[in-house]
Amino acid sequence: MSEIGIEHLNIYGGSMALDQRALATARDRDPDRVVKDFLIQARSLNPTWEDTVTMAANAAMPLFDFVDRGDIGMLVVGTEGSVDFGKPISSNVHSALELPSNVRNFETKFACYSGIAALETALNWVASGRNRGKKALVISSDFSRMHLNMMEEFVLGGLAAAAVVGDDPGVLKLDDGIRGTWTSDVYDTFRPSAHHEVGNNEVSLYTYMDALEGAWSDYLDQNRIDFDRDFDYLLYHTPFPGMAFQAHRTLCNLVERRKKSEVREDFERRVLPGLRVAQQVGSTYGASNFAGLMSLLGDQNPPSPGSRIGLFAYGSGAIGEFYTGTIGEHAAERVAQMRVDEKLAARRSVDVATYEEIERRRTSHIEASDFAPDFALPSQLFDEHYRGSGRLVLRSVENFYRNYERA
Repeated sequence: MSEIGIEHLNIYGGSMALDQRALATARDRDPDRVVKDFLIQARSLNPTWEDTVTMAANAAMPLFDFVDRGDIGMLVVGTEGSVDFGKPISSNVHSALELPSNVRNFETKFACYSGIAALETALNWVASGRNRGKKALVISSDFSRMHLNMMEEFVLGGLAAAAVVGDDPGVLKLDDGIRGTWTSDVYDTFRPSAHHEVGNNEVSLYTYMDALEGAWSDYLDQNRIDFDRDFDYLLYHTPFPGMAFQAHRTLCNLVERRKKSEVREDFERRVLPGLRVAQQVGSTYGASNFAGLMSLLGDQNPPSPGSRIGLFAYGSGAIGEFYTGTIGEHAAERVAQMRVDEKLAARRSVDVATYEEIERRRTSHIEASDFAPDFALPSQLFDEHYRGSGRLVLRSVENFYRNYERA
């Protein structure tokens, strides 16, 4: 079978950022402790003219500097923040990206696993040969709901990631058919309505670890591998970056009991390089593994081609999946072309009062039949970060019809 995997990859972290220390201070929390516990420096924040559709399109558009639109035969968008209960956001994204009409498109939903569900679907489509030489475009797009003055506030954020999947995996070659999977019916975190994002943090923590152990055990039943020797790096799902340390400690001790200092040393060597993006955007939802890969490949000392990566994906509800791949020949070069660090650094830093106002306004128009974004809030953001950029924005909602346009 030919090699299959990710050919190109990009992420979109929005146009605004809220400093975690400033938020901690405003909530009478110790800033040093908050940053240490969650490993988040800043979180992404959306203006009212951005949603999961605009984020998805804005993550994908830069890829067409390197990929012909006519080569795309499938578009799959994973999200738990869809703007409609029937119409998939993939159709909105298809239109915004000006893809050919003969492109299969659909949306996947499984909490934070939705992005990897989309990736798996694309991989199988290419591997089957039914793609007729075409490539798949996989996108994951999500952001958090409002949780002002709640503990969850410190782990929120949002991100969109876009990946071109085909048989020339210059970024990441995925190992054929080797997946460790674990699933269970549990209410850990969930969105019972478009307005609510709720759950039990303790249940979520334990379910995540159960899923990790179960998926790892299932993987070992299919493929004997040395955890310490055979993985150059590991990327874990990150509801917040600090969770990756707990996950790594769990796997390390499953393999062999070891001191916390030994786990910490191994974490800093094999896991921490994949957390840079999450530390700047907060929760990455279904884009978590993609964000980790972008972080790793954008590091000052990126992994060399052929390096083996272990990846763990998780979705509340719940599912865990452990899978593996090897770094492609052009990985560091193609990630550098996306200028991710530069774009994240260019986001406007907003104060806590502005963040709270934006969150309230964004929440007020969820499911509104008519809505017109206030392009004046924050002041000059639209002119400085959007106007003339070609980014997709939500222009209006009229009788539930959503109107998008390029800025």
